[in-house]
Amino acid sequence: MKTLGPRNNGERVAAEHALVRARNGKGTARAKMFVTLCVDIGGTGIKMIALNPRGRPLNQRARMLTPKPATPAAVIKVVRRMLEDQPRFDRVSVGFPGVVVNGVVHTAVNLGNAYWAQHDILSDLEKVCKRPVRVINDADLQGYGVIEGRGVELVLTLGTGLGSALFSGGQLVPNLELGHHPFKKGKTYEERLCDAELKQHGKKDWSRRVEEAIETLEPIFNYRVLHLGGGNAEHLRVKLPKNVKIFTNVDGMTGGLRLWEHD
Repeated sequence: MKTLGPRNNGERVAAEHALVRARNGKGTARAKMFVTLCVDIGGTGIKMIALNPRGRPLNQRARMLTPKPATPAAVIKVVRRMLEDQPRFDRVSVGFPGVVVNGVVHTAVNLGNAYWAQHDILSDLEKVCKRPVRVINDADLQGYGVIEGRGVELVLTLGTGLGSALFSGGQLVPNLELGHHPFKKGKTYEERLCDAELKQHGKKDWSRRVEEAIETLEPIFNYRVLHLGGGNAEHLRVKLPKNVKIFTNVDGMTGGLRLWEHD
């Protein structure tokens, strides 16, 4: 991307957004030139990978531990450090573990609501990345990368907590946050399926809980497909229904490309 003339940060970011919109017009040859940096801010780790216009990685996925405490300043500091090793990119797609509306965080249970509530993460990221940025819930972003665009599709991510996303005909129902709904024995889905429970009870018992959650959710959403991902999906030790598909973190991060197709 060309270097813009001297101006304040707000004017520069606005100009870069205008430039991307102009270059990203549907049907134009130049729209195919974009490199998208996809960032996944998780409760345990922060991941980053650059993708070409076809969704193919241009580098190895980078990962650093999420700082403790995970204050906005500390998280942005890690992102800034990781950017130093990334190839050239034109735009940035970010998945955040909580409810994000118009770039402002409303909840961030696994990072700390006290730190993040009403924080403008979009402005922070645009300053550090110096490129146009879009931020949505992390499961929503991963869902964009794996959905088929037909019928009702539910996405669950098994990681530090439990992420969820719901799509109908390829259209996102944003910020579902199913993980914080009551599930069983006075606990939420996240409290029974989180990483801490996996470590405490082992793969076999934890897998049965996931199986039970799937059996509970299927008649509620009547989804055509359930996409199951996250770092802990590989630890499942139960036979899954035919309409449940496992996806990898890299698969999910390709949602960063599709995010820019939706205004």
